[in-house]
Amino acid sequence: MIDPNAAKGPKPHPVKITVGMGHGWRLVFALGLALMALFYVWFLCTRGISIASGSDASGYFNSAHLLATGATGSPVKQIPGLQPPDWSYYYQQPLGFVALSESGTLLPTYPVGLPLQLLVAAKLVGWDRAAILVNVLSALGIGWLMILLGRKFCGLEWPWLLTGVALLLGCPLLVFFALQPMSDVSSTFWTLLALFAAAQTRANLRWGWITGFAVGLAVLIRPTNALVLFPVSVLLGAKWRNWLVVVLAGLPFAAIQAVYNLKVYGHALTSGYGDVSHLIQGKFVPHNLAHFAHWIPLLLTPLVLLALGWPWLVRSQTRILVAFGIWFGVLTRFYAFYYHSGETWWYLRFILPIFPALILVAVMVAQKLTDRVRVQMWRTGVIALVAMMGLYQLVRLNRTLDVTAVQHADKAYYDTTRWLQENVPQNAVMAAMQASGALHFYTDFPLVRYDLLAPEEFKRVAEIIQANHQPIYAPLFPFELKQVVDAKLGGTWEKVATIDYITIWRLQP
Repeated sequence: MIDPNAAKGPKPHPVKITVGMGHGWRLVFALGLALMALFYVWFLCTRGISIASGSDASGYFNSAHLLATGATGSPVKQIPGLQPPDWSYYYQQPLGFVALSESGTLLPTYPVGLPLQLLVAAKLVGWDRAAILVNVLSALGIGWLMILLGRKFCGLEWPWLLTGVALLLGCPLLVFFALQPMSDVSSTFWTLLALFAAAQTRANLRWGWITGFAVGLAVLIRPTNALVLFPVSVLLGAKWRNWLVVVLAGLPFAAIQAVYNLKVYGHALTSGYGDVSHLIQGKFVPHNLAHFAHWIPLLLTPLVLLALGWPWLVRSQTRILVAFGIWFGVLTRFYAFYYHSGETWWYLRFILPIFPALILVAVMVAQKLTDRVRVQMWRTGVIALVAMMGLYQLVRLNRTLDVTAVQHADKAYYDTTRWLQENVPQNAVMAAMQASGALHFYTDFPLVRYDLLAPEEFKRVAEIIQANHQPIYAPLFPFELKQVVDAKLGGTWEKVATIDYITIWRLQP
């Protein structure tokens, strides 16, 4: 007789049975993803722009051009009769530069990380496509890293994961800055890579080199990205070998930053931003937090509100979720104190690097909720409905916010500088503010910043310039007309051309 207890051993854990896709369905799935990625690349390439336009864009391009020539600064374009000690070159600095009043050297003010990337991209595809290449690679990299994080560390199945990726890549904030020469999408990619690589380092020390590389480049792009070290420290753990590799990988970037600051600004710890303490104050916090709370659910759809269920998940994926929580906390806490964070919707760009973590947590909660639906057909229907509603909302919001208008808006800068080169005397002087960075990058015209001069001083300067038989032109945006033309700054202005929404005026003798 057989003892029924003799064969008893440890009880097996319940096994979750899933039906995998056959080879044919996997091929269809892969082709579908590839087609969507190609469409996204086509969209960014055809709607994007790579032009030295406004303050930020021209600042990055002018800085990249200096790196290409090996120069630390650019000389002010001289105007006879306007030299120290009776004149300060401060009144001739384009946007994105600060002028040394005595030597007339223009120093770039923006961090060196994005200009370095633009320089590399320009060598591959030219300046007129450099920013597009950087943005396309960054956006695709963000999508790919979200997939890797979601599958490997967040326990996400494909339906909810792809929904999250689609909602992030369709977010108007990300799309808007993926279409122009700005650092925000690149910043998001490198900080996300730092998080993913740090999570991998615990199992494979080699990933520590990528972690250090990503953190180093992220800080070169934007100094506040150093805050990513807080969530990275959670993912790395306390093993000294992990930290040693990360520090060694990051040291070259710290050296680049120190050497660059030393050569350009004369001190290893000095940046081009100057003193911004007046922009970082506690009185801005209530407004900025309300601004974040209003816009985040719009930009990422109300699905992101499920991220409030973070405590419900933290026991199952503790380390990655704690890292996400810390990343959200430190970045929003810092920028809640910053004046510009609450000006308009697109100033949420400063906290764009936390958006991937937010949407990943949200879809993790959504997946846990839909897992309770036992009927596969109903579960699939819920996911499909959420995805379609979310994408529909984002398409409408992208149109409402007119994010693709940036191409048309920026192209006007280039068209204006080209018209000036072809139609005004070579010895002309430009009175400019908004177009000053583009004028410096694309033309050789000397300029005067009308907005930095008192009306009486501008009149004196205009008289000196005209005494040299140099005509004065002003490419003006609509918001500048009141201060220059309507106010008759320096005299009477005559309109000589209209380039899209920019008008060009000549000061009458």
